[in-house]
Amino acid sequence: MENKRKILVAVTGMSPQIVTETVYALHAQQNWQPDEIHVLTTQIGYDNITKALLGENGFFGRLCQEYELPAIQFDEQNIHVICDAEGKKLADIRTPEENNLAADMIVNFIRKLCADENTELHVSIAGGRKSMGFYIGYALSLFGRPQDKLSHVLVEEAFEQNREFFYPPKTKTTLNTDRYGMKDAAQAQVMLAEIPFVRMSYGIPNLTHDNVSYSSAVQLLQNSLQGNNMILNVKECTIQIGSSSPVKIKEKRFFCTYVTLAELHKQGRNVQLKNQATCYDNIKNNIWQTGIYPELDEFQELYWNNMMVMDGSLRTCADRNNKRELANIAALQNLRELPSRFKKILSKHFHEYLVVQYGAYSTNTRTTPPTFHLKVPAEFIEIVKE
Repeated sequence: MENKRKILVAVTGMSPQIVTETVYALHAQQNWQPDEIHVLTTQIGYDNITKALLGENGFFGRLCQEYELPAIQFDEQNIHVICDAEGKKLADIRTPEENNLAADMIVNFIRKLCADENTELHVSIAGGRKSMGFYIGYALSLFGRPQDKLSHVLVEEAFEQNREFFYPPKTKTTLNTDRYGMKDAAQAQVMLAEIPFVRMSYGIPNLTHDNVSYSSAVQLLQNSLQGNNMILNVKECTIQIGSSSPVKIKEKRFFCTYVTLAELHKQGRNVQLKNQATCYDNIKNNIWQTGIYPELDEFQELYWNNMMVMDGSLRTCADRNNKRELANIAALQNLRELPSRFKKILSKHFHEYLVVQYGAYSTNTRTTPPTFHLKVPAEFIEIVKE
C-alpha cells in the first residue's frame, strides 16, 4: 500500500511558536512527522514566521536538528498569506470583510488537500485569530477523511506566552518566565490535545468538487442535511435528494424494491412479509400462488411494473411470463434484504444523516413477521416513471 503524504496545516497570527510546538508534540507523543507543513496566516504572521522559524538559525531548523527529525518541507513557499480580492496581502484580520476572506481561503485550501486521497492531514487550530481556528476546524469537518486529524497544542502556563520559548530543548535552557521566575525550558510540558470532529463530506454531492466560498459550502451542506424532497427516477434508476445532483444506482433490483415500497408508503401503507417458510410454501413449481396473500400480490405487481419501466424490453420479450414469475419470487427476497442492502447503497453516495432519514426499515418481534416501511414523510417523495 502506498504511503500517504503527511501534511501538517496550521493557522497562525502573532505566535509562530505554534508551529514548532505542534511538530514537537506530534513527534514526542505520536511519533508522527509531517512530510510538509503549510501555514495560513496574515502578512504580520508571515514576517514573524520567517524571522523566528526559518533561516540558518531559525527555531524550526534547530528543532529538526536537535530531535533528528527527517526532512520536512517548510519554507517561505509553504506560508500562505490571506489576500483581498485584488491580491493585496492582509496585514491582519479586523473587519467582517477580512474575516470572510480568511474563511474562504482556509476552506478552499483544506478542500484542495482533502481532494487528494494520497494525503493525510493533521490540522492545528492552536494559532491565529479565534475565527481562523474555527474556520480551519470547520473546514476539516466539511472535507475531512478518516485519515485526517484535528488538534490543539497545550503549553505549560509558565511558557505559554513566553516569546523565547519554541519547544522543550534536550539540554537545560533557563528562561525568565516573569510570574514564575527562572525556569528550565527543557522541563516544559507541551501536550497535544486531539479533537474529535464530525466528518460531513462523505456522501454529500457537490461539496468536494468545486471551488466554493465558506458560506456556499455551509449552504450546500445545510441543503443536503435538510434533504426535503427525494426524487426517484425509475427509468433512469437515479435518486436525487434535496438540491444534490441525481445519483445513479447500479444495484437495480434493490432500487426497484425501494421504489415499490416508496409507492406504497405514499399511499400510507407498509408491507408485512410472512415468515420465510410460509412464503416458500406458497411457491409451487417456481410459480407464486396468487390470492393467498393479497398484499404481497400487490407488492409483486408494483415491483414488476417498475421493472418494466426500468427495462422496456420486458414488455415484449418471448419469455415474459417466466421472467414475471422470477420477478415475483425475487421481489420478496429483495424485500427481506432491503434494509441492510439499501443502507450500504445510500452510504456510498450520501451523508449518514440522509442514510438514516431515507433508509428502508423492518420491524418485527418474536411473535410477529417483519413489517417493511420508510421513515421519510411521504410528501417528500416524488416518483418519476417517464
